[in-house]
Amino acid sequence: MFKRLAKSPVVPYVLGTFFWAYMALLSRTIRWKVEGLEHAQTAWESDSQVVAAAWHSRILLLPALKLRFARGWKKRSLKPGMLISASRDGEFGDRSGRLLGLHPIRGSSANKNKSKDKRSFAGAREALAYLQKGALVCITVDGPRGPAEEVGMGPIRLAQQVDAPILIFGVSAAGRRLDTWDRFLAPGLFARGAVVFGGLVPASRSMDSETLRLEVERRLRSATARADALCGLAPAVIEQPASPPSPDAHASGQGVP
Repeated sequence: MFKRLAKSPVVPYVLGTFFWAYMALLSRTIRWKVEGLEHAQTAWESDSQVVAAAWHSRILLLPALKLRFARGWKKRSLKPGMLISASRDGEFGDRSGRLLGLHPIRGSSANKNKSKDKRSFAGAREALAYLQKGALVCITVDGPRGPAEEVGMGPIRLAQQVDAPILIFGVSAAGRRLDTWDRFLAPGLFARGAVVFGGLVPASRSMDSETLRLEVERRLRSATARADALCGLAPAVIEQPASPPSPDAHASGQGVP
């Protein structure tokens, strides 16, 4: 019974609607402290391609950029994009993203004959095309499976392909950390929250990808730690892989589930 229920198209609709309402309420009720807002406004009002980089554990707080902080700014020509996992779990993220006024970007999960790799490649290709039109695309750069708080190479190369600067988006709020691979953060309504925009990191094809990846990772960790401190959230204890990463360990980094 539960397996049949999980496969029902009604479940993503219901869950997506619930998460839309929850994220919208969080964005509007949290008592925010903000640092570096001028960086976000510059990126938003440029109306050109930008990659906003955040950690997977902060997904519930990411809509605040559009719903709370960008209100009153010059309107962008295109809706902000959101890179979502091509897995079935991403279906409710697709629903909530559309309700939030975002442009969800996924692999072609409707085609069950395609492998996950092919669907992920299709999603990256769509994200590239959307960026080329002059969009801002938010990516959880350690998602969808980690390692936690390590920037994947995928988002870096995506930004380099179109010379899109990378906006460092450190966000936090007082709440409960779940027992997941990334210690997913579940804040409460009316909690203390903080956003630290850590500037724009230039990206181009001529730059060394690994050097750029490490710089984005360093700055995003710093901005998130600062946001945690501002709202009184204790640092998470995240278990890192025991063995050294393989050459392809940083090839992931996709979007929200």
